[in-house]
Amino acid sequence: MVRRVHTRIVNARRDYLHTLTTRLVNEFDTVVVEDVNVAGMTRPSGVYKKGLNRALNDAELGEIRRQVTYKSDWAGTSRVVADRWYPSSKTCSNCSVVKAKLPLKVRVFTCDACGFSADRDHNAALNLAALAAAAAGGASSASCGRDGKEARRKPNVRPATARAGGIAAGTPHGGERGRSNRVAQGECIEQHSK
Repeated sequence: MVRRVHTRIVNARRDYLHTLTTRLVNEFDTVVVEDVNVAGMTRPSGVYKKGLNRALNDAELGEIRRQVTYKSDWAGTSRVVADRWYPSSKTCSNCSVVKAKLPLKVRVFTCDACGFSADRDHNAALNLAALAAAAAGGASSASCGRDGKEARRKPNVRPATARAGGIAAGTPHGGERGRSNRVAQGECIEQHSK
């Protein structure tokens, strides 16, 4: 009985990972993957990390990267791997100033230089989109997640990460970017209307 339940859970997770990675590769021209040190993130360093360790191991980050790698090769989708030490969370996506320290418990990124404020994961997604656009030779509009190929049917850059709460990070379909952050949206429109 218990083995049957565990088998169902494993199969459901496997199906979800395949569905997710196939959708990412088929819907987007570029997928950005961060090279994270999972072994270092799951080291035993206290009771408080026990739940985080379990969640990181359950997420199967290595399997997601493996599937994105071979599926993007099959589909001809470009893949950008952000270096393990790339400061995607600590860099301001508005002015590119890098913070010296940003503890994990701080969930809202606020730039000390320009005052830009955004969700930590959203800010990291914007930085990864800019990294992908720079790798592809994109223009300054990479901060908005687009690189000038506006005529294409699908967005050109979208990080291969998702935020908690079911809201995907990166470049949404249909121009929905900035819906939650009107200041960032206004700055983006002002920057590209010149």
